[in-house]
Amino acid sequence: MKLSTKARYGLKACFILALSKDNLLTLSELSARTQVTPKYLEKIMKMLIKSGIVRSTRGLYGGYSLCKNPSEISVGEIFRALEDNLEITACVSDECDDQYCPNRNILKKLYIGINDLLDSHSLQDLIDDYKC
Repeated sequence: MKLSTKARYGLKACFILALSKDNLLTLSELSARTQVTPKYLEKIMKMLIKSGIVRSTRGLYGGYSLCKNPSEISVGEIFRALEDNLEITACVSDECDDQYCPNRNILKKLYIGINDLLDSHSLQDLIDDYKC
C-alpha cells in the first residue's frame, strides 16, 4: 500500500499544528514549514476541516489550529480523512461481488490490522517520539 501525498502532507501539517500548541498558523506559515505549495495545502486543509480535525479562523490574526488535543487525534483518523477511508480494495468494503474471491478475507484482516495500528498512535505519540 502506498499513501498519497495528501496523507503524508496532511499528517505533517497536523504534526506542525500540534507542535505550535495554541498558536494559529496561517496558510503561508504552514506552507513554508511543510514545504507544500499553498494551493495544494489548502485543498488538504479543507479535507481536514471537513473531518473535524482542523479548524480555520478568519481575520487578520486568523489561521489554522487543531480542533482537539493532539493526544485525542489518531494517525488513523487523519489518514482516513485524506485517503478515502484507507480502503485498499473493493473487497475490504464488501463491494466485491465475486463469491470465489480469494482476496476478501486476507485483505480485510490486513485492513483491520493497518487501522488498528494507526488508531493506536496519536499526534502526541508522534511528538513524544520526535527526534529530528
